[in-house]
Amino acid sequence: METSLLLKTALILTTQLGVLFAGCFFVISSAKKAYMAGRPFLGIEFIGRKNSRGELDLIPIAQTQKKEIKLSDLRWEDFTKIERYYLLTFAVWLISLFCTIVFAPISTSIGLTLMTISSITFAPILGFIMLGVDENDGLRATLLTCLITVGAALIGMYSGIDFSFMRGFLFFGLSSLLLVGFGRIFFGMTSAMIRIKAICGAVLFSLFLVYDFNRLKQLSDSGINDWNTALNLAISIYLDILNLLLEILQAMSEGKP
Repeated sequence: METSLLLKTALILTTQLGVLFAGCFFVISSAKKAYMAGRPFLGIEFIGRKNSRGELDLIPIAQTQKKEIKLSDLRWEDFTKIERYYLLTFAVWLISLFCTIVFAPISTSIGLTLMTISSITFAPILGFIMLGVDENDGLRATLLTCLITVGAALIGMYSGIDFSFMRGFLFFGLSSLLLVGFGRIFFGMTSAMIRIKAICGAVLFSLFLVYDFNRLKQLSDSGINDWNTALNLAISIYLDILNLLLEILQAMSEGKP
């Protein structure tokens, strides 16, 4: 029996999220084991302290103090081994993510392969982001993201509302968010402003989830049922979830005293 478009999309999405979060939590677990054993993890040492809930929070510490170097004078040799690993991983993730978006509409197998590479390479990056914030808050942010995703899926697919009217608003919201991000690079932002931006971003990507799940429902009802469509829908929802999680993590980070 042929699977539905919903099942195809869910299969791709859950597989990729499973790879991402399994790798992320493996990094966090390995860092905790290394801390308990009194050794660095991937060249990074941690100090442990209790957070406001009495939970162990690992805090990465710099092993060396580096002198300030002008960007124009920066060389590969100026980076430590872990910094090189992090930069290479980030570069592979960025390239594979871009290529996924470009090639997924052309070839399902190539798009799926690139998406898997993207999930694998972003997993350790996400793990270190959570360690830098508070891995306990990171786990709570992941749970909150999952709950919002389920809620958005129920609203988008079963509310009976056509959410296609949100397309223009979402495009405007995403453009505004990107402009604010660029503005932060050049002009800076206060902690309160960054938190407000993160909360607005979380709301925006929650609405993106509603819109994309609604789009999935409409395409399924219209009789479209192929793996290429499922892959492209899964990529859209995957990016919504990832951006939502990152915005929640930033809001949590900036909300700390």
